[in-house]
Amino acid sequence: MRADRWLIAALLFLVGGLWLIFAWCHGNVGLSVAFPAEGTKLGIDFTSTGWPVMVGLPLVFVGLVLMLLALIGAFITLFRGSEAGPEEDSITRLKIPFDE
Repeated sequence: MRADRWLIAALLFLVGGLWLIFAWCHGNVGLSVAFPAEGTKLGIDFTSTGWPVMVGLPLVFVGLVLMLLALIGAFITLFRGSEAGPEEDSITRLKIPFDE
């Protein structure tokens, strides 16, 4: 199982879904810094409505599932190792007869 292809697909789905959600959102971000640091606040408020949410959320969900599959596949190939050895029909430099 090649985890890199699953990871690329997951990244495309996640980026596409998040882009749809955040491209058509309305909101604001506020940061107030205070001393001592316990008084520092970050407020993020956004609202996204309509078809971007209905399309974006399933894309994000599919991307998260694909990323989980890529992680599982990477762990499986990490611990399983390579089962396939060199093929018997392959020609290597060691099997070529020496001609003078």
